[in-house]
Amino acid sequence: MLQEDLKTSSLGVLPAAKMKVSDLFITLSSALDMGNIEVLDHSRRVAYIVLEIADLLNLNKELKKQIVLAALIHDIGIITYNDKHKAQTIFEVDEDLAESHCKRGADLVRQLEFLPNLSKIILFHHHRWSGGNFNNVKGDKIPLGSRIIHLADRIEAQINPDYYILHQVDSIVEEITAKSGTWFDPALIPVFSLLAKKESFWLNLKSEQYNIILRKWGKETRTRFNLTDLEQVASVVAHLIDRVSPFTSRHSSGVAMIAAMIAADLGYNSKEQRAIRIAGLFHDLGKLIIPNEIIEKEGELTKGEYQIIKQHSFYTYRMLNRIEGLGSIPEWAAFHHERLDGTGYPFHIGEKCLNIGSRIMAVSDVFQALTEDRPYRKAFTISHAVQIIEDMERQGKLDLDIIKVLKNAL
Repeated sequence: MLQEDLKTSSLGVLPAAKMKVSDLFITLSSALDMGNIEVLDHSRRVAYIVLEIADLLNLNKELKKQIVLAALIHDIGIITYNDKHKAQTIFEVDEDLAESHCKRGADLVRQLEFLPNLSKIILFHHHRWSGGNFNNVKGDKIPLGSRIIHLADRIEAQINPDYYILHQVDSIVEEITAKSGTWFDPALIPVFSLLAKKESFWLNLKSEQYNIILRKWGKETRTRFNLTDLEQVASVVAHLIDRVSPFTSRHSSGVAMIAAMIAADLGYNSKEQRAIRIAGLFHDLGKLIIPNEIIEKEGELTKGEYQIIKQHSFYTYRMLNRIEGLGSIPEWAAFHHERLDGTGYPFHIGEKCLNIGSRIMAVSDVFQALTEDRPYRKAFTISHAVQIIEDMERQGKLDLDIIKVLKNAL
């Protein structure tokens, strides 16, 4: 039987029963901002400012957690780098962009049923206190979390990375204070003024201490986190990755489905199948840093462009590996371009170091990619795709037994 030949124990390690929710959100925040130097770490800096304001307001632990988590992914609805740049303008925010990305972000986050309040916080995070907003909500009808994120977002947008930060404090405080009662909740301005007097607050923003502070705070967010919760996060990530191009609009979900099907046919239990599916949804996380023009290029990639593409699986591994408790999911997800003969990328891992989960993901990714339209070619037929995969097996690149399972399932 195939399962006996493949040794079930070599599949890998399942995720832990408890995880830090903050780890997932900090990693997702990093992925959303990475690749564009103008917004690098924007969301994490906003989350740090939110955390400081929440502490001064003495918010309860649960409310603070909800607001900081929302801050980490508040711009999840922004798709392109051009729109990210527009969103950084200080007090000339594009109203159409503000409305569209708030609504899109809220719709995405609504999938996270274990954090039901995040969607509403993100929906209103660009609402001005005095009104004129897209749904006529104003004043204290705007959720407190949205008001705090809006203030923190505009504070961060004013910081000029090219100038010494303490030389900017007076002008930033002046600009923010001038918008009290119009853009911002007037009750929050004295809180910010008190915070702004602390040099440490500004220096933490400049010296990247905010990352350490957020992770320290995140230790308080460890909670029971089942596979359903993790799959909801992974589904959101897959949507973010695949929305970049119509040619990859279902790639991650397709890889996840095929990988779970292979795992089922190999006899792995429902939890193992689900974990493999989650890895499939995460597998192209690193593509969030690849420029759209390369992903959607119609012609053959140049050597330089291909080298840029190669970094995506490296960053998938590095980002997922920061999340404590994911078990073997980082390896399953990130090693999908590794090959048994060691010729894959980016780690050049050979068959002795590739567990069954990683081998399943490699076959699933190749098959799904071959049967999708791409800018430079039409999708291959299933029979042609299988032929290509079998050729790769004969070259010592893919696992024969897993290919047999795939063929039997088609």
